[in-house]
Amino acid sequence: MNQKQTKVIFFLLALISASMFRQSEAAKLAFCPIAELEKVAGCHDSLKLAADRDYRWLRNDCCVLVHSFFLKDPQCQIAILPGRAADDSLPVIVFEDICTGLGRTY
Repeated sequence: MNQKQTKVIFFLLALISASMFRQSEAAKLAFCPIAELEKVAGCHDSLKLAADRDYRWLRNDCCVLVHSFFLKDPQCQIAILPGRAADDSLPVIVFEDICTGLGRTY
């Protein structure tokens, strides 16, 4: 093996080792309480649709709830599809911005 190949192999080994010992970002996520979302009729479903850019069903009472989540924990994630991976969640700030952009009042 020449010196260039040795450097590449060493770099790849270091990269793989570093990625193995790095903690997962998903373990750090805090989720907004879904039980509160279910108390407001149709809110969770309208947020699922809003995640796909369909804002027709997003009502003011749902935006008030989203705003309360944002005030409690601006970093919490709203699970779009509960029980699935963290990839199926969005930060509450996304929905806060949608509600603000639509002119929903708090």
